[in-house]
Amino acid sequence: MKHLFEFALLISLLTLTPACGKDKPAPDPGKSFDVSLVLPGFIELATGDDLTLDVKDGKAPLLSDFMQFKSHESNAIFQTSFREVTSSKAVVKTPKALTSGKWTLTLQRDSREKTIGTTTFNIVESSDFKPSAGTSIYGKVSCEGKGVPGVVVSDGVEVTTTNAEGYYEIKSAKKYKYVFISIPSGYEVPSAGILPKFSNKLVAAASSCERSDFQLKKAGNQDNHTMLFLGDIHLANRTNDKNQFRTFTRELASYVNSHSGEKIYAVTLGDMTWDLYWYSRNYCFNEYLSEYDGIINSLQIFHTIGNHDHDMNATGDWDTVQRYHTDMCPSFYSFNIGEVHYITIDDIQCTNNPASKTDGGGRSYKDLVVEDVMNWLAKDLSHVDKATPVVVAMHAPVYNRDGGNSLDNAGSFTALFSGYNVTFVSGHSHVLYTIDKSSSIREHNNGAICAAWWWAGKYNPTYNISTDGSPSGYRVMSVKGTQMESYFKATGRSEDYQFRAYDRNKINLELSMVPSNAREAFTKELALSVKYGNYADGSSANDVIINVWDWNKDWKIEVTENGKALNVKQQALMDPTFFLAYTIPHLNANTSATWHPAVTNHMFVVQASSASSTLEIKVTDDEGRVYTETMTRPREFNIESYK
Repeated sequence: MKHLFEFALLISLLTLTPACGKDKPAPDPGKSFDVSLVLPGFIELATGDDLTLDVKDGKAPLLSDFMQFKSHESNAIFQTSFREVTSSKAVVKTPKALTSGKWTLTLQRDSREKTIGTTTFNIVESSDFKPSAGTSIYGKVSCEGKGVPGVVVSDGVEVTTTNAEGYYEIKSAKKYKYVFISIPSGYEVPSAGILPKFSNKLVAAASSCERSDFQLKKAGNQDNHTMLFLGDIHLANRTNDKNQFRTFTRELASYVNSHSGEKIYAVTLGDMTWDLYWYSRNYCFNEYLSEYDGIINSLQIFHTIGNHDHDMNATGDWDTVQRYHTDMCPSFYSFNIGEVHYITIDDIQCTNNPASKTDGGGRSYKDLVVEDVMNWLAKDLSHVDKATPVVVAMHAPVYNRDGGNSLDNAGSFTALFSGYNVTFVSGHSHVLYTIDKSSSIREHNNGAICAAWWWAGKYNPTYNISTDGSPSGYRVMSVKGTQMESYFKATGRSEDYQFRAYDRNKINLELSMVPSNAREAFTKELALSVKYGNYADGSSANDVIINVWDWNKDWKIEVTENGKALNVKQQALMDPTFFLAYTIPHLNANTSATWHPAVTNHMFVVQASSASSTLEIKVTDDEGRVYTETMTRPREFNIESYK
């Protein structure tokens, strides 16, 4: 809108001859400035139409007066003249550059000014479409000036489609105060920075009929496309997180630029921000969005809400999402790319009451899809053919790493997808696992871009890992028609970086690694590992531990020693390098640990015949990609060995 300011003082001093009308001309009030005009709180104007205001008590302006329009969203200021003035109405020439939004109108006469009031304008295209009685939202979905039929439109409660001319209408209570489209296949929407503009805010009362239009642009064939899933970013302007995130965004930009001509999109998995720091560090959604400026230029990123994207200074599930709705987008919606139907779901129900000071100061929630979202989802899916693959982005996982239900209402939620092939992609846990619940249901719990809340990356800039040892990174899903393949891409590493191997003989975490005042805390941390690796004790068993972070049951791990195959055993273990990457440097700095190493099932152990033999490690994923490493032993157990 800066350009608007540069041209804003486009003073349209148009002295126009009054048009003929049935009303009598207004009496000349001379020097009196006692003008009274009725300004509604919401005004819908077709492009090119004049603004007509009622005159109250005959207190009309002079034809020679001017009206100033001042925007609340930008620095734009316009001045224009009256076309007609009578004792009952005043017709103002509408500035050509007037846009939808909130404006203050001020009457100007010589050196005097009188504020008429503030209103919200909704500037729409002219049309002959007349909404039905009871309709409170209607509009047109267009592309290149033509209406697009069959586009799914929703107010978050009701779901409908556009008619043959591209018009829709909804008898809406305007509960969510927005309306959005499910972007149809073969189309895209304009962007505001990285945000795709598929939703419009509603400003009129529920009793008012309000028009809200959408513009599409042709995207060509999207059957082959790539979707990037970005989990748990947690920006808060702490732990050097902004600099670390910049490394990620530069890599993302490089990926997009190196695949020029391909269809690439992204979707987050929630917790882009961290509600604890919205107010204490003044860092929220607008600050998060600004981190992409100048780095990500052509990638549209759809967003999913997480528990930390709820305002925990507010009470209950409704109030906690209002800031997200204002600054980001709806908290649940859908869109189509190629032959795939994508859905983002809010599966966090806030139950907190900050005044109660319970659960960490009122920060309480459930991993649950609330009834309103369930009802909307059923209606949305009613417009999706059962042969269409469905991908659902959500924050809290549906299943835990053992395949049991993690979402409180997982059963009723997944029942809505009966008959579909569905892939859930979730975040929240900051660890990696994949669950194949059935032949038609798969979930990728996707790890985190921030890994362990950026801490390991603060202490060791090239070694940012999560509590399960998985690296900071994101999922790359390649779609060809209805077929989908994916892999986890570690930030700053090649796509072949899919596992890490440790020489157990060299692992011996000693109290001497921390200062004396931290040894009690370190002892407690090491006690966590007694059942899962006992890394406080040395070993001479010649074991090698392999962490294959994106493993699922269809992956294959093979290890040979001097050409002889070794027996590979899957074990529930902790990744020992989390102690090096986070625990020890954090204890050195703060004498207390906040995050603890996680037990994971993507750990594998082989026993070699000697302490110095070289092992050949071969990992084959479920899509046939092969990753290999020649492991020379003994391998020292330190950060430098794995950077």
